[in-house]
Amino acid sequence: MAKKTAGQRVKKGPALQQSPTRGERLTRDLTELHPDLSPEQLLVLEEAARTADRLDQLDDVIAGRGVLELMHFRSVPERDGDERHVVMTVDAVLAEARQQQTVLKQLLAALRLPDEATGKRPQHRGGARGAYKPSGGVGERAAARTVSSLERARARRAGGDATS
Repeated sequence: MAKKTAGQRVKKGPALQQSPTRGERLTRDLTELHPDLSPEQLLVLEEAARTADRLDQLDDVIAGRGVLELMHFRSVPERDGDERHVVMTVDAVLAEARQQQTVLKQLLAALRLPDEATGKRPQHRGGARGAYKPSGGVGERAAARTVSSLERARARRAGGDATS
């Protein structure tokens, strides 16, 4: 039987063909269902496929089949120099797997693929929001300042007037 690498499944047979990874299947299935994906969507899909493959590799590590080293040892001398002790660290594979699952979910949501039942696309969030949205220059802000609902509420509480 051929050697199996993390994230890949090997079929038995005369040619010993490797089956497609989960990322390859995801890419194939979504491009067949949605052949009109934009270049931006294809880029997000590529990252989602890589994340799916990474999750398979992490799952192999968690199941004991992985190729990553989980434990690291080092010998550390005591301050007085006579004795040494061993420090062992274990990589946080489960935490990384959870983070990758969240990333995969976010990437798939970012594709905004239409719902199969209704044909509607999820809500589109245009551009950066909140702290990530760049603000205008000092003069521009003074000339066209808008007041948020939070600023209006604070002004009412303080007895002032914040209108715009």
